[in-house]
Amino acid sequence: MKTVLADFTARLKDLFGSDLLTIVLYGSAVRGTYRKGASDINVLVLLEKSSPRKIFEMGRVIKPFLRKHRVNPRVMTREEFLSSGDVFPLEYGDIQCAHEILYGDGEILNIDLRCAHLRYELEEKLRGAVGDIRYLLLASGGSEKILAKLLIMWSGLCGTIFRGLLRLKGISEIPADMDTLLKKVSAEYEVSLEGFAVFERFRGGEKTQILDLAESILEALKALTRIVNEMPVKSGER
Repeated sequence: MKTVLADFTARLKDLFGSDLLTIVLYGSAVRGTYRKGASDINVLVLLEKSSPRKIFEMGRVIKPFLRKHRVNPRVMTREEFLSSGDVFPLEYGDIQCAHEILYGDGEILNIDLRCAHLRYELEEKLRGAVGDIRYLLLASGGSEKILAKLLIMWSGLCGTIFRGLLRLKGISEIPADMDTLLKKVSAEYEVSLEGFAVFERFRGGEKTQILDLAESILEALKALTRIVNEMPVKSGER
């Protein structure tokens, strides 16, 4: 991966020149849960100014490279990043907690993320997830085989949500592995997340009843949504 990231950084330096401010590696590649061929390599690219033509050129030049190595770049300007912490506190908090600076100054990541904003985004994500599961049940067309595939495709955001739920409780030491993460969230929110634990084992090859699994996941998401919705905003927060 070091070779891939060094190549990626060199290509962006050549393409953007002085407009390239910072390149940040985050996600599973930093948390230690990366699986080659299955996980994406998530990279935040911060620019001084955004040129649509240069971004278009970036796609033309390195699209095969991105596809081959599953590199997933998120391109933003400095101003866009610094002004959007109230909109993306869940994702930015994840980056702050686990990242590696590949190029430039990492001080830009020290933006203020408010607990109230995190609560609102978590509620939005949880409500969206509840709707997603219901849609997948419908889209499966009554086939548990199709439902299983849809659930696997859907599950990418779950880890981010669970880590955000712990940060909402003021917990800074976030477990990297999913099993420990699920146990921690379950204990803090007093909600059974056994469905998600079974789902992780299913992804690892263990057989299970897919419809029962989907129902268990849905009930857990509904319970977490209710709890987050009822959490009061602390005095002084906005």
